[in-house]
Amino acid sequence: MIVRSFIVFLLLFTSLWAQSPSSAAGSAGALFLRSGLSTRVAGLGEAFTAVADDENALFYNPAGLANIKKGALALNHTQWFEDIKMDNVVFGYNFDRKFGIALSISHLWMPSLMGKDAYGNATEEFNVSSSIIQLGLGYRIHPSLFLGVGIKYFQDNLADITASGIGIDAGLYMYTFIPGLTLGLAVQNFGNDIKYDAQLEKLPLQFRLGLAYKIRGIPWRIAVDAYKSIDTDISFNAGMEYTFLKTFSLRVGNQFKNNQAFQPGYGAGFNIANRYLVDYTYYNLSDLGNTHRIGFTFRFGLPGVKIRKTRPRYSNYTITRSRAPLHLRYQIKGDRLIINWGEVRGARYNVYAKLAPDAPWKKINSALIPGTEHRFKKPVKVKGAIYISVTAVVNSVESPFSKELKVELP
Repeated sequence: MIVRSFIVFLLLFTSLWAQSPSSAAGSAGALFLRSGLSTRVAGLGEAFTAVADDENALFYNPAGLANIKKGALALNHTQWFEDIKMDNVVFGYNFDRKFGIALSISHLWMPSLMGKDAYGNATEEFNVSSSIIQLGLGYRIHPSLFLGVGIKYFQDNLADITASGIGIDAGLYMYTFIPGLTLGLAVQNFGNDIKYDAQLEKLPLQFRLGLAYKIRGIPWRIAVDAYKSIDTDISFNAGMEYTFLKTFSLRVGNQFKNNQAFQPGYGAGFNIANRYLVDYTYYNLSDLGNTHRIGFTFRFGLPGVKIRKTRPRYSNYTITRSRAPLHLRYQIKGDRLIINWGEVRGARYNVYAKLAPDAPWKKINSALIPGTEHRFKKPVKVKGAIYISVTAVVNSVESPFSKELKVELP
């Protein structure tokens, strides 16, 4: 019942997408709530709703926080036009491989502005700044379906005027029946109007719908988002990310908006031992000039994975416990049965089968499987169903059995 209510909530607000006229442009306040806060995601053209695979999901789709594979503490800095700066720190953590959480503090800095009276004479300088404190939760309710919620407190300081409020986010993330294709849906900044002195303004209610595809066998991901704010026309974001040797990443992305020239952003990332990450993104907007973003991330282990230094020459870390693979799927093509599953970093795999729920498991592969797919001949004499499970083997340590996959045989 809770899941159905949550999905209905998302669909109801998404239905407003087509009902918000663009003639309302500029009618929403709290503009900092629209700002992209992640260096990595900026390099993808802000197309992250269906990627949402790290702590940055907090800013785009909180459901993706359940995807967190390692704890993270990240810092991002943006050097914008006219010496405007944005800084944020975000902490992400996953408690039991199902429940992810992230907390962020963000701040926008502007140089002092000179006030003027009705005759254009200078009066005195005043400061403008904005801050956001944000908390998000993501939970995996099914191996292929995640839900998430977020809450944020924001404050705008405009000289001697201060406005503050609370916004709510909600998100859905799912693995589709097409291997490698994920879908994301998010509603952001739902809340009451905010008051600037005597002026009431709406929050910039936003809707995001995204698809992302990770190409099998190639470390290349493509993402596309459709984006709509309460006071803007629909726009589309698109980005690509290619990772070489799990160390170097190259990104390119663009935001496609009405009457806006093609102005892509370019990003790069450097991953040191999957523990220290450095990201950089650059783009040149014709009307605003150059923008530089840089981010630093420190990753650390999660519960159930104990990392310790060892002496072997080619291995710096030993994992004493591994998690079971997720997202088992199957296909039948001719006389072949094809089993697929989600990747466990650094693992090889065993596939087990049994003919009845209470029967013993039997390993069907003769050697450890290096990829996330196994093909074998469909049992001819078996009618009805068989049951499949997969384990991950990391540094000779085998994980528990995955959730059983029931395969219906014709």
